[in-house]
Amino acid sequence: MSVHSDHFTDCDEDSFEEVLDPTLESLVNSTTLQWIFVGGKGGVGKTTTSCSLAIELSNRRESVLILSTDPAHNLSDAFGQKFSSSPTRVNGFSNLFAMEIDSSMKTSTGFQLSDDDDELGLGRMIPEMIQAFPGIDEAMSFGELMKAVQTMNYSCIVFDTAPTGHTLRLLSFPNLLEKAFGKFNELGSKLGGMMDMISGGGGDDSGIMSKIEHMRAVTLSVKKLFKDPTRTTFVCVCIPEFLSLYETERLVQELAKQEIDARYIVVNQIVFPIEGYEDPLTSEQLQKQIEMHMGTTDDSVKVIQEYKKVENKANQLQQAHEARRKMQSKYLSQIRDLYAYDFHVVPMPLRTNEVRGLKNLKTFGESLLTKRDLPIFE
Repeated sequence: MSVHSDHFTDCDEDSFEEVLDPTLESLVNSTTLQWIFVGGKGGVGKTTTSCSLAIELSNRRESVLILSTDPAHNLSDAFGQKFSSSPTRVNGFSNLFAMEIDSSMKTSTGFQLSDDDDELGLGRMIPEMIQAFPGIDEAMSFGELMKAVQTMNYSCIVFDTAPTGHTLRLLSFPNLLEKAFGKFNELGSKLGGMMDMISGGGGDDSGIMSKIEHMRAVTLSVKKLFKDPTRTTFVCVCIPEFLSLYETERLVQELAKQEIDARYIVVNQIVFPIEGYEDPLTSEQLQKQIEMHMGTTDDSVKVIQEYKKVENKANQLQQAHEARRKMQSKYLSQIRDLYAYDFHVVPMPLRTNEVRGLKNLKTFGESLLTKRDLPIFE
């Protein structure tokens, strides 16, 4: 595998002595974290992890909001309850709320002049200039979202994000907005009186430049909060497969570049050894045992024949189980080597049922706090 990591560049041998706690215990017990982003490749269990984490946080915090920015909106399916773009209390809780928004939706910038004040056609020019920045529509939607989020009175907000590519764009929006607004400030200083006309003259707060400056202030505030590890962190979710590990490394590297804290990696859908399993008797061993006690009879022959059928099925299942474990172990070894000494790597067993509904989500949440070793097949 060609995944590259610089995590251990400056490490010496002493730093490899002990892996970090393989649970989310320190995260849920934090009293300062305000924004917790959960992300990763599609289909790895991000929503399940987000919902279960939010439930655990609700047991410790005064109020918790889980907010989905994924256009797929799986929160409603996970909780078995319909949610909208407004915070809705989750059934069975007094302090847990959920909402689903589309962060990719087009939004009106509000940068328009009335026709009476627009003799030079500037009302058309400014929006066109704004649209000249690639991704600005989505970025403005993000800016409006974060402006709203900052006014929400929740002690902690969990963001259930879209698949990796979308999430990386989401996290880069503050830089894009800051760059765009910086350009407009330069434009304002160069155009002077003309920009006074655009702004409505006389420092009118409803003017375009005033709105730009306000959004710029919001953007800087969000960027500062993003970079504060005591208030914002990112939980990466993956499964032990090539593409998922590749996406995780890509996400980790980009988060480092954006200076966003990422200390937790949940490794989902792991095939663990079967507990209490011992090799059963082979059909030949059973035949000897039966003949010793029963002799060779029609009944004993039938028992042995039926046992051979069961034995064949069991062997097939065991071979499939071991093959899956061996395949996963290749990537679990890489996950251990890449992350276990710098990140809280949380191994999560493959579930026999779909994790939906409060009961299953609570069980999954408790499992996120349970210590396990990565089950690497030797």
